[in-house]
Amino acid sequence: MTKKKEDQSSEEQSEAVKVSGDTVLNENKSDPDTAGTSEPNEVKTAISLKSIVLKGTLSQKTGPHTLFIGSRIVNFKDGEAEVQEDLAEELENGGYIE
Repeated sequence: MTKKKEDQSSEEQSEAVKVSGDTVLNENKSDPDTAGTSEPNEVKTAISLKSIVLKGTLSQKTGPHTLFIGSRIVNFKDGEAEVQEDLAEELENGGYIE
Protein backbone atom coordinates (compact mmCIF):
# COMPACT_ATOMS: atom_id res chain seq x y z
CA MET A 1 0.00 0.00 0.00
CA THR A 2 2.88 2.35 0.66
CA LYS A 3 4.15 1.66 -2.82
CA LYS A 4 0.84 2.78 -4.31
CA LYS A 5 1.00 6.12 -2.48
CA GLU A 6 4.49 6.74 -3.85
CA ASP A 7 3.25 6.02 -7.38
CA GLN A 8 0.39 8.48 -6.98
CA SER A 9 2.65 11.21 -5.61
CA SER A 10 5.16 10.74 -8.42
CA GLU A 11 2.33 11.00 -10.96
CA GLU A 12 1.13 14.21 -9.34
CA GLN A 13 4.63 15.67 -9.43
CA SER A 14 5.14 14.78 -13.06
CA GLU A 15 1.76 16.26 -13.99
CA ALA A 16 2.60 19.47 -12.16
CA VAL A 17 5.70 19.90 -14.33
CA LYS A 18 3.95 19.06 -17.59
CA VAL A 19 2.09 21.90 -19.24
CA SER A 20 0.76 19.77 -22.06
CA GLY A 21 1.90 16.67 -23.88
CA ASP A 22 4.10 18.51 -26.40
CA THR A 23 5.03 21.68 -24.49
CA VAL A 24 8.25 21.98 -22.51
CA LEU A 25 9.14 24.85 -20.20
CA ASN A 26 12.19 26.81 -21.25
CA GLU A 27 15.21 27.26 -18.95
CA ASN A 28 14.01 30.42 -17.20
CA LYS A 29 10.61 28.79 -16.55
CA SER A 30 8.65 31.52 -18.27
CA ASP A 31 5.21 30.96 -19.71
CA PRO A 32 5.59 28.44 -22.56
CA ASP A 33 2.82 30.12 -24.54
CA THR A 34 4.82 33.36 -24.83
CA ALA A 35 8.37 31.97 -24.81
CA GLY A 36 10.19 32.60 -28.08
CA THR A 37 7.41 34.65 -29.62
CA SER A 38 7.27 38.35 -30.24
CA GLU A 39 4.37 40.72 -30.53
CA PRO A 40 3.22 41.15 -34.14
CA ASN A 41 3.30 44.95 -33.82
CA GLU A 42 6.80 44.96 -32.31
CA VAL A 43 9.32 46.86 -34.44
CA LYS A 44 12.86 45.54 -34.51
CA THR A 45 15.62 48.03 -35.22
CA ALA A 46 19.15 47.14 -36.18
CA ILE A 47 21.95 48.73 -34.19
CA SER A 48 24.81 49.92 -36.34
CA LEU A 49 28.24 49.84 -34.76
CA LYS A 50 31.30 51.86 -35.65
CA SER A 51 34.90 50.77 -35.08
CA ILE A 52 36.89 53.42 -33.24
CA VAL A 53 40.53 53.83 -32.24
CA LEU A 54 41.71 55.45 -29.03
CA LYS A 55 44.11 58.39 -29.37
CA GLY A 56 47.72 57.80 -28.39
CA THR A 57 50.85 55.98 -29.43
CA LEU A 58 50.87 52.25 -30.08
CA SER A 59 52.55 51.57 -26.73
CA GLN A 60 49.94 53.70 -24.93
CA LYS A 61 47.07 51.80 -26.57
CA THR A 62 48.34 48.33 -25.64
CA GLY A 63 46.11 46.45 -23.20
CA PRO A 64 42.63 47.15 -21.88
CA HIS A 65 41.38 50.71 -21.35
CA THR A 66 38.03 52.02 -20.10
CA LEU A 67 36.34 55.38 -20.68
CA PHE A 68 33.39 56.57 -18.60
CA ILE A 69 31.23 58.99 -20.61
CA GLY A 70 28.19 60.11 -18.63
CA SER A 71 26.31 56.92 -17.80
CA ARG A 72 28.06 54.93 -20.55
CA ILE A 73 31.17 52.79 -20.32
CA VAL A 74 33.43 52.06 -23.29
CA ASN A 75 35.99 49.26 -23.07
CA PHE A 76 38.93 49.34 -25.47
CA LYS A 77 41.16 46.36 -26.23
CA ASP A 78 44.54 47.40 -27.60
CA GLY A 79 43.07 50.81 -28.44
CA GLU A 80 40.12 49.48 -30.47
CA ALA A 81 36.40 49.22 -29.73
CA GLU A 82 33.05 49.00 -31.50
CA VAL A 83 30.35 51.39 -30.31
CA GLN A 84 27.09 52.87 -31.52
CA GLU A 85 27.46 55.73 -33.98
CA ASP A 86 26.08 58.38 -31.61
CA LEU A 87 28.60 57.40 -28.93
CA ALA A 88 31.43 57.40 -31.48
CA GLU A 89 30.49 60.96 -32.44
CA GLU A 90 30.43 61.99 -28.76
CA LEU A 91 33.89 60.45 -28.19
CA GLU A 92 35.26 62.15 -31.29
CA ASN A 93 33.88 65.54 -30.21
CA GLY A 94 35.44 65.00 -26.78
CA GLY A 95 38.84 64.31 -28.35
CA TYR A 96 39.16 60.74 -27.07
CA ILE A 97 39.43 58.93 -30.42
CA GLU A 98 41.28 59.41 -33.71
